[in-house]
Amino acid sequence: MLFFAVWSFPLFLFAADERRVSRVEWANVDGWMEGAWSSRLRSPHDALMSRLWGRLKLSADVGDVYAYAAFDAMHNWRIDGESGFSFHEAWLEYVGKGWDVRAGRQVIIWGKADGVQVTDLVSPPDYTEFITRDLEEVRQAVDAAKVRLLGENVDVEMIWIPSFRPAVLPSGDNPWVVDSGLPAGVSVTGVEAREPDVSLENSEFALRVSAYLPGFDVAASVFSAWDDYPVMHRKVVRHEGRTLVSFSPRYHRVTVFGLEFSRPWADFVFRGEMAYLAGRFFEPDELTGVPLRKNSLSWLGGIDWTPGGDWSVIGQLTGVVIFGYDPALEQDEHSLALTLHVMKKLFRQTVSLSSMVYYYPADNDFFERIKLEYDLDDNWGLQAGVDVFGGAGSSFGVYRNNSQAWFKARYSF
Repeated sequence: MLFFAVWSFPLFLFAADERRVSRVEWANVDGWMEGAWSSRLRSPHDALMSRLWGRLKLSADVGDVYAYAAFDAMHNWRIDGESGFSFHEAWLEYVGKGWDVRAGRQVIIWGKADGVQVTDLVSPPDYTEFITRDLEEVRQAVDAAKVRLLGENVDVEMIWIPSFRPAVLPSGDNPWVVDSGLPAGVSVTGVEAREPDVSLENSEFALRVSAYLPGFDVAASVFSAWDDYPVMHRKVVRHEGRTLVSFSPRYHRVTVFGLEFSRPWADFVFRGEMAYLAGRFFEPDELTGVPLRKNSLSWLGGIDWTPGGDWSVIGQLTGVVIFGYDPALEQDEHSLALTLHVMKKLFRQTVSLSSMVYYYPADNDFFERIKLEYDLDDNWGLQAGVDVFGGAGSSFGVYRNNSQAWFKARYSF
């Protein structure tokens, strides 16, 4: 938290200025505790999720300065590496006239998509339990300084991230680790990926300009960053009928140019996002192949429909195009995915029933989450659902044995 302390100091100087503030206007302590458990739908019907998770949130408003910190504590009976204490967020914010600055560990959210990340790339994901966690639990906070210039119709957001934080993938005893399925006669060795050192040269920078026009919102962004995932560079040696593959994973820089918009009309909201990624590496189709650097375009188009009666329907079509395509790559030149999110609120909006489906038509690959939520009162909430994986593809079909029924109980205070 050295970065947080350094950036907090000048903000505390603002707070200490008697001309700006004379007292702490308010302080607040809240948070939640949640127990979650699941059972695999297929034999051996073991628990894929078994954890107790708590978050304590502290905040205070000192004149023009707002302080916030959130601490996590978890005991995970299924995934050993998840148990322990950690900082989720810890930052200070100073609000000026037409501008503000926030410094510290913070979650940064971009984009307008539902359950899909296209331009929402600033906070790296945590896929410890693949995509079965809510997106707010998937996003990791980053140590950053963020300055916003707030105009009447246009906002400008500038972000500096001096320290790199990678995406988290399942490892060790995690049941979401995918079996590599090495072919006969092949052995694999490797080393841990080395993260970029903390320096000005290795910093990440982002700029986003948002315009709020009559009946139309649009935003353009550029993000110079390290790819959240290491590139699996490899050396292949063949000797006496055997093949040895030695991996040397390395992180590489990418530049992301983003565009997003939304347009309401009657009972509908039309949304779109595009992200042009320059200089990203793609994995080869063969284990002994070579990763190739290509430019790509990720895009999304979506429609939100609220027909009344507490119904909500969100449909999205997303895709990825790889420019200068090479058939040796694992990913197709063009890929499409569809999502459909249907929700109905019942009993004076205390109960909601929803279904979220992800579908890749090329492989008939799909994931569906059916969820029932019940708010008992202002403190207690219950959730129950089913996650179903299927298809022949590598995105969801490989997890078909991890289809599960689950239950959560949360107490908020």
